[in-house]
Amino acid sequence: MEYRNLKTFLRVAELQNFTKAANELGYAQSTVTFHIHALEEELGILLFERIGKRVSLTKAGEYLVRYANEMERIIAEMEQLNGTVSQVSGSLRVGVVESILVTFMSDLLTEYCRRFPDVTVEVVTGSTTMLMNLLRSNDVDLIIIMGNRIVDYDFFRVMIREADISFVASADHPLAGETDISFQTILECPLILPEKDSLYRRSIEPLASQYDSILAPKLQINNTAMIVELLKKGMGISYLPDYMIESGIKDGSLAKLDVNYEVGKYYIQIFHHRNKWVSAQMEEFITIAEEMIK
Repeated sequence: MEYRNLKTFLRVAELQNFTKAANELGYAQSTVTFHIHALEEELGILLFERIGKRVSLTKAGEYLVRYANEMERIIAEMEQLNGTVSQVSGSLRVGVVESILVTFMSDLLTEYCRRFPDVTVEVVTGSTTMLMNLLRSNDVDLIIIMGNRIVDYDFFRVMIREADISFVASADHPLAGETDISFQTILECPLILPEKDSLYRRSIEPLASQYDSILAPKLQINNTAMIVELLKKGMGISYLPDYMIESGIKDGSLAKLDVNYEVGKYYIQIFHHRNKWVSAQMEEFITIAEEMIK
């Protein structure tokens, strides 16, 4: 069995497209087709269903993905038998939501690049939906997102941490230090919120509807770091993850507000594609993320 045929198979399985796989592997499309046909003839099974322009794995193809990933992992480990951790090299593509980028990623990337200077890292920011689509199309290796617990057939979760979200304002705000603040009172104050499709805003919109109200922020800014700075200047109230406001709480510039409301639980989660071979670069990044994201 040709190892290159298995590598081609895995790429087509990830992208579900012969043309894209050929482009990424540097082959002509006819070469990719030849590799797949050779593998199917050798195994005596059909690996893909080709209906129109759509390509999807058969049940046998799904089983082969597991074995092929395991073979790729074993071969990679064999190639690194004489290596050391310091010799981890190659590239790593990470997708991350903006609130994680401006909090954990600076220290995480600094430590990762210190330990593995031969790895080239590409960081992409975007919404959770955008990052999930990038992961599904194999345009990133890992994603770090914040939100509801996600269970998806295509994704494998490698880390999860619970993350609280709180109403927050300047420590000098009139509501700072008050207890059992009603949500109606919050609605009557100037609000600084992210865009409409952000997690933080969507999570409290149902609460506003219970008061026959619509969230109408005084300021709408698609940058949580900027929102934090405006809060410190006394510009209003916002609703942000605790990890975004932790330093402001510690230095006394911000205060959590004791608001009487109930919302679901939220989590920081790291995923890779279920069919993705986990490289040494990915494994080491996950290890450092588990150390630094608490």
